[in-house]
Amino acid sequence: MGKRFQTFVTCCACLALTSGCASDDRAEPAERSEVPGEVSYLGLKTPEDGLQLRSVGAEIGPGEDLEYCEVGQLPGGADTKYIAKSFEFANELGSHHLIVSAAVPGSVAEERIKALGVGNKVPCFSAENAFGNDSFASVGGTQQPYTEVVMPERVGREYTGGQYIVFDYHYLNTRAEPIQARSAFNMHFTDKESIDHTAKGFSFSNYTIATPPGSDGSFVGECHFRDDVVISDLTRHTHRWGTDFAVWFSGGERDGEEIWTSHDWQHDTFFKFDEPFVMKEGEGLRFRCDYRNDTTRPLNFGTSASDEMCILFGTIWETDGNTFRNQNCVIVWKDAEEVGHPAHEAGGFPKPSEQEVTTCMFGAGADADACSRCRCESCAAPAIQCAQNSECKAITGCYATCQPGTNCQAACREDMDTHSSGLGAFQQQTTCFQTRCAAECM
Repeated sequence: MGKRFQTFVTCCACLALTSGCASDDRAEPAERSEVPGEVSYLGLKTPEDGLQLRSVGAEIGPGEDLEYCEVGQLPGGADTKYIAKSFEFANELGSHHLIVSAAVPGSVAEERIKALGVGNKVPCFSAENAFGNDSFASVGGTQQPYTEVVMPERVGREYTGGQYIVFDYHYLNTRAEPIQARSAFNMHFTDKESIDHTAKGFSFSNYTIATPPGSDGSFVGECHFRDDVVISDLTRHTHRWGTDFAVWFSGGERDGEEIWTSHDWQHDTFFKFDEPFVMKEGEGLRFRCDYRNDTTRPLNFGTSASDEMCILFGTIWETDGNTFRNQNCVIVWKDAEEVGHPAHEAGGFPKPSEQEVTTCMFGAGADADACSRCRCESCAAPAIQCAQNSECKAITGCYATCQPGTNCQAACREDMDTHSSGLGAFQQQTTCFQTRCAAECM
């Protein structure tokens, strides 16, 4: 068991989409009409109260399942401030998703994006995966040909002139001829005086989902906010095997109260609270993803159109006079009642049994070092699960041979792409290693 493992972040765990993150992979591109006399692109008119940015795009060949992160840039200099009140997103039919995010000025991601250059692209799973975690601010996205996002009253999003933008577009071409991946978005501006709060997004992602072939599956997870926040809406995300998606309050006076149940993975994806309200530190949300696997293969958490996901997104902003940290949450272990939790909640990964430790140590070998011993004594269960999953094992094998100082996510991207259905198990194993054995595996 090599020491070089890095947390993987999926394309959807980084940004809330008003219409979810995946579309029906059987949808086909269609001709997009232009209205004579109007300046438009993909059906978007050039806004009089804002700006429009377009991707260069890419050709997607027959049968190809490709995802790219392409660099764009907002006009103006650092002294130009944009306060966005609403957005419009458009992309070609047949897109699996479009996600747009903005690099935080001065971040590591900004330097990497600058080096790549505006108009250029790289294969990716997400902007974070391609350029650096915790370095992006939300813009938005869509799974449909068109989506409009309007911020709540006196709430907006703030951006800076010259700020780098990443178009993350994923296409699966089921046609016999090439298709063109194209996307664009409009920002509609307002003045600073009309905004009291700056909105951000959160994502709660359950990596423990695994539905056997020809069966139904149901998976529950919960996450809690680390600071006081104001919440206004929720968005569900599964792929096309997802059926019901239910959300409840977890903790606080409303613990166990049902908020919303969606019955349609593609069209019933968005829930807006009657009024935004405060969620206190330690309060959170429990959610359940149901699936019907009518295929002959397992459905695990992964990034391809043939995998599944279980993600709850939402829009939040600061309470009066306070700030808050990143509220994203990754669910990586389940308790005795089969409820999933992040690594830092409910006591964290349970201690493995003696049999699990013995099995893990046998795999580590007689000359196991302190790092391998710690991983087996603390994380035997997810390590065994990964070792028994050929897809996860293939990804682990790449990381284990990754040389020190190398960007292993970039070096192993082809393996992660090829074996994407092993990413859920890989994330569970890696998170346990990082939280339980950081000192021993430096």
